[in-house]
Amino acid sequence: MSSSRPTKKQDIIQSNVTCYQVLDFSGEGSFGKVAKCLDLNTLKTVAVKIHKDSEDQFIQNEVEMLELIRSLDPEKSNIVTFIDSFRFNDLSCLAFEMLDMSLWDLMNERDWEPLSLHEIRSVTHQLLVAFQALMTIGIMHTDLKPDNVMLVNHKDQPFKIKLIDFGLALPSSKAMVGMQMQAISYRAPEVTLGLPLSESIDMWGVGCVMAFLYFAMAIFPDDCSYHWMKTMIHLLGGPDYHLTAGKFSWLVSLVGEG
Repeated sequence: MSSSRPTKKQDIIQSNVTCYQVLDFSGEGSFGKVAKCLDLNTLKTVAVKIHKDSEDQFIQNEVEMLELIRSLDPEKSNIVTFIDSFRFNDLSCLAFEMLDMSLWDLMNERDWEPLSLHEIRSVTHQLLVAFQALMTIGIMHTDLKPDNVMLVNHKDQPFKIKLIDFGLALPSSKAMVGMQMQAISYRAPEVTLGLPLSESIDMWGVGCVMAFLYFAMAIFPDDCSYHWMKTMIHLLGGPDYHLTAGKFSWLVSLVGEG
């Protein structure tokens, strides 16, 4: 077994089908980091997601979901192109097409100037196409947020986007009442209240991303479910009767008492 060591610039990462030379690092998170690499066979630039723990359940889940998503046309469905999965130096790696920057990065680059309605409409339409495609194969993304929507090439194709990060995706048939999913600011009421789950939770996420682009901020807090519920009731009013029958619907009463 190879001993793992930090990957650095100019390193060669080898898969079963090709070798990738690390050119730079374009992002880092709790999962590990994303390397900008040159595929030495095709001479194309790709993004290689290098995970810290090759046994992590999220990695295995993401590979399973990506294999299912291969049946979709990545260009027509606005979903990132998955190229390869492999282990190197005892690390788990996923190779994807190289994209530009996330919607969050775009807003930061714009000094948090809101997008125009025309621009938001374009992004929203592309997201809806992506989620319609996922629905045809019974997959829920469950982690939509500005960080997981990438611009393809903002200079040459303004506001052309693709959906990324399927580490928390799952078949809709496996979504069970009480499962916790989605970042709090983009979490659907069904999740917070413990109601039956479906692809509709991703539609709530689309609406929250639209609001983020319009207001240049998340409209719901991300600290806890109580503050999320309090803000939702303040903005939208109390939930309909059928929403008060969930596993965690006592939160509604708690907010009312507060």
